[in-house]
Amino acid sequence: MTPYDGLTMNERTKIKSETATEMKLAEKVAEILDKKSYAERWCFSVRTIDNFLRAGMPHLRVGERRVRIIVAEADAWMRQRFGTQRRGALLRQRVDHN
Repeated sequence: MTPYDGLTMNERTKIKSETATEMKLAEKVAEILDKKSYAERWCFSVRTIDNFLRAGMPHLRVGERRVRIIVAEADAWMRQRFGTQRRGALLRQRVDHN
């Protein structure tokens, strides 16, 4: 038995379309970070991110102090400006050599 049993083809298509739209919106919401999180993502300091923002990195200003960075736009800006490409794990774990 599936959740689609008893539904017409049009109803099934509509539900699948709505679910896909909701998933796309959820992905976009997850792609917005604050300065500290974006700095950690790239292993930069927050001050470096501040310098990038002054240099034109795309961002959103929320109120007078808060800044949010749209990851896809900021990463595209980084690639265009510095020719960078993200590779490997998001955060590398420290190896203890004791």
